[in-house]
Amino acid sequence: MAIENKIPCKSSQTASRIIDGEAVIVLLKKSRVHVLNEVGSRIWELSNGKRSIKKIADTIFKEFKVTKKKALKDTTEFVRSLAKKGMMTLK
Repeated sequence: MAIENKIPCKSSQTASRIIDGEAVIVLLKKSRVHVLNEVGSRIWELSNGKRSIKKIADTIFKEFKVTKKKALKDTTEFVRSLAKKGMMTLK
């Protein structure tokens, strides 16, 4: 399955809140805190275990001034980096 068709899910090892438009995420096992920018926070919000990376990227394209290609590339890279850090899983 192509990466853009995978569905990102927030890891059960995280706790998060949106504060002033920015996601604050705590990795529970590592006691690490991550603060995401506006676009990253929106991707985090949209990653509900039901939307594919492609569908999330389509929303990013519509809400932010980027091309569809850039939205897909950036969303894919961002989700991969969160998965690598243990903040998300892909199904």
